[in-house]
Amino acid sequence: MRRRAAAGGLLGAVVVLAGCAGPPAQAAPAPGTASAAPLRVVVVGDSITEMDCPDFDAGVLGQGSWAWWATGRGVDVTGGWAHSGATTEDMLDGVAADGPMDADALVLMAGNNDLDLALPTEDVLDRLVQIAAAAAVPRVVLSAVAPEDGLGPETLALDADLAELAAREGWQYVDPMIEVRDEDGDYRDGATLDGVHPSGAAAAQIGVALHEALLHPSGVGPAGQTG
Repeated sequence: MRRRAAAGGLLGAVVVLAGCAGPPAQAAPAPGTASAAPLRVVVVGDSITEMDCPDFDAGVLGQGSWAWWATGRGVDVTGGWAHSGATTEDMLDGVAADGPMDADALVLMAGNNDLDLALPTEDVLDRLVQIAAAAAVPRVVLSAVAPEDGLGPETLALDADLAELAAREGWQYVDPMIEVRDEDGDYRDGATLDGVHPSGAAAAQIGVALHEALLHPSGVGPAGQTG
């Protein structure tokens, strides 16, 4: 059974314990009016997204994934394609094989494994564009990569390139890692399980930040994209 927006009711209480505030409660619809449909979101990513999800692609989420904390209160993360160890090449192959995704917004959180393998940034950026084209979702949200102990400067450099790519493509660029990353690009103390993956509290912070960015984009970029 898919875990859907039921987690939204837990978001505030659990995230406060994790050290951050949940998204603001939405006003109840007026009597006799239908509530707005949630924003349907798919994600393409790697283990930072998949974490303990029993079946992320099908939308079966686990609390160790930031996606669990992004779901609810107007946002419905319905799955997508996210697998441990995946590079952007793997993601492109997987998304292209599956075909277009049915969603309102696509979150791309990719690049950490490419950095681990020292793959060229130009190739990473090109594949992200191809992934978005293959997914064919009208709104694209490009996330900063996760911090990584020992590769902090490389993650910061890639983030700068990702922000430029989003500006060129008319995508929304989001950095949900601010609260879990130090000034050197490594994880803050206590924010990681192993130097690569976020702790449960950090995953909650990342998810809440993305939830807010999905519901409240800063503006509208070229070609009608939010950004």
